[in-house]
Amino acid sequence: MKLLLIPDKFKGSLTSEEVAKAFVAGIEKAGVKFTSHYFKASDGGDGFMNAVAKYRPCISVQVISQNPLGKTIQSYYLYNQESNSAFIELANASGMALLSVNELNPMLTSTYGTGLQIKDAIEKGVKNIYMGLGGSATNDGGIGIASALGFQLLDEKKEVLPAIGASLSQIKFISDKGVSDKIKSVNFYAINDVTNPLFGFDGAAFVYAAQKGATREMIEELDFGLKNLDAVVVDYFKGNNAAISGSGAAGGVAYGLKTFLGAEFYRGVDFVLNLSGVNSLLKKETFDFIITGEGKIDKQTLQGKLIKGVLDLGLRENIPVITICGKMDIQKEELKKLGVFDAYEIQDNSKDLDYNMKYAADLLTLKTAHFFSIFKK
Repeated sequence: MKLLLIPDKFKGSLTSEEVAKAFVAGIEKAGVKFTSHYFKASDGGDGFMNAVAKYRPCISVQVISQNPLGKTIQSYYLYNQESNSAFIELANASGMALLSVNELNPMLTSTYGTGLQIKDAIEKGVKNIYMGLGGSATNDGGIGIASALGFQLLDEKKEVLPAIGASLSQIKFISDKGVSDKIKSVNFYAINDVTNPLFGFDGAAFVYAAQKGATREMIEELDFGLKNLDAVVVDYFKGNNAAISGSGAAGGVAYGLKTFLGAEFYRGVDFVLNLSGVNSLLKKETFDFIITGEGKIDKQTLQGKLIKGVLDLGLRENIPVITICGKMDIQKEELKKLGVFDAYEIQDNSKDLDYNMKYAADLLTLKTAHFFSIFKK
């Protein structure tokens, strides 16, 4: 039996490498003869730079930046000399992981620190900047990044607004007088698999802001603010990007990159898998199953997370996909309708969350062994 392993991390519990090792241990436990290929993938979110570094020779460029609340931090991005390209992970300077639960508040957070990373790369002469989106603590529509690069967001009195979520509804004018001409010679790419528009009930605020600390009132205000930002942008740039699929990624950062920097959108899973060479492998070899998984499978998974990309790969190559997750917050039948061969969750419902996270590798091994035991000969 030949298996292709393309798991996501189990956030807060296992890295994708550890997930793959648990898969292998489970299949071995089942007594099945097999060979496997592991590919480290990413949907553009947390782990994007690790995935890139696995498949491209890069150096780490250290940058003094800011976390989502403006605190000075040491950050970094990756640089590939051959292509003169920088790879920047939004979560590295603007991520939820940089804040405590009590600090999460998308009205006050900003992507300004990520903008400082981009600015550093531009000043060093980089010609291609790939932005991995995801894991952000922000819902600022990308105005933090824009502000760090010299754009000014002005209120009705033409006074400069802080580049935070709470300012979105107050923006009346945009000024680009402080923007360097060097930006014009740089190609920008937004890497993510989310398909949400900028605003509305399927948009950035309503779908993702709650997990970033927003109350219902904040969500409604942020959604209104994103609509306002777009209205000002339409007047200023004479273009409308709000409805483009994926513009709502990372609290609207994808929209901001498209609007202020002319970024192209790349599907995250496809981007990383192309780097990895999996498509070349599939032209030479056939596989019986693709095994994937993540900590939680829910409706957001189907809106463009890594598993959705892996499922699309399986459908395209006619390889059945097995998904194994920590918790499945969606009906298995719904997944099967989308083409999943089978799906399992590993959690022990008699135990609490801490137990399930602590022993995730063991639970994953046991569940994998249980599934593959049917193939033992």
